[in-house]
Amino acid sequence: MLPKILDEKILPLIEEARSKNDPNIVKEHLPIWMVDRLAKKRKITDDESCEMVVTILEVFSKMWALSLNYHITNVLGFFVTYAFNQYRNRFRRTEISESGELYLQLWNYDQPANEEVPTELWEEINPVKAELEKLPTLTALVLSLQFDLPMKQNLNQLLLWKLRETNHDVEGFFRDWEEKRFRQRQLLSRLSGMIIRYTRKLYEATDPNRRKWYLKQKKIWILRRTRATDRSFFSEREIAKLLGISRKAVRNHLSQGKHELRRVGKDLLHYA
Repeated sequence: MLPKILDEKILPLIEEARSKNDPNIVKEHLPIWMVDRLAKKRKITDDESCEMVVTILEVFSKMWALSLNYHITNVLGFFVTYAFNQYRNRFRRTEISESGELYLQLWNYDQPANEEVPTELWEEINPVKAELEKLPTLTALVLSLQFDLPMKQNLNQLLLWKLRETNHDVEGFFRDWEEKRFRQRQLLSRLSGMIIRYTRKLYEATDPNRRKWYLKQKKIWILRRTRATDRSFFSEREIAKLLGISRKAVRNHLSQGKHELRRVGKDLLHYA
């Protein structure tokens, strides 16, 4: 059983750590406080609590740097939400949707909690990416464009060849792609900020009616973020135009690719 740490104790420590630019001041207590707040909302075992403390300690430097973007009056909400996200990532194998689509979203997760794992090694051991490489090249490219998945050299070369074949401005295409990614990141950041805001308000509120309203607002913003995340990065029409194929061919490639990944999706999710 982890010790209990009150807000009245953790907030002054955060303020002191900020003023002295020394996160070690709060490093001992903050992960425990975060997991305690997580345990109030989720039924987690003592073993999971201890694992979560270790997980948060592994990403503490990155988390602390991100928290500096939030005002001290909102930062506790950020830490609560961060704890939920880390729990979801750490134990998501037990909460996998049966829809068969989530394995595609795993491509866009951050690398594992242990920041010392090199990106190259993570790519090698990630079976989701290995399965994508088993698909026909054009099918894999269509999937990669629709979901904005990382592409290895063979897919990049095929994309370049297709762009030139369809008389596209290659530099312009990649410039527009980055701008599209930037806008998507801005949108997701704004939506995440609203979720954090209402998480904080929900945490602070004591009036049942206010809590009910804040919870409703939080669910609305979570739904909006989910829709933004699930939206196709490139539409079927855009992919068809880029690759010089029909929209029917695009749909066939997407159907084939999703079917193959869904077939092994359960095992992939177990290891992802």
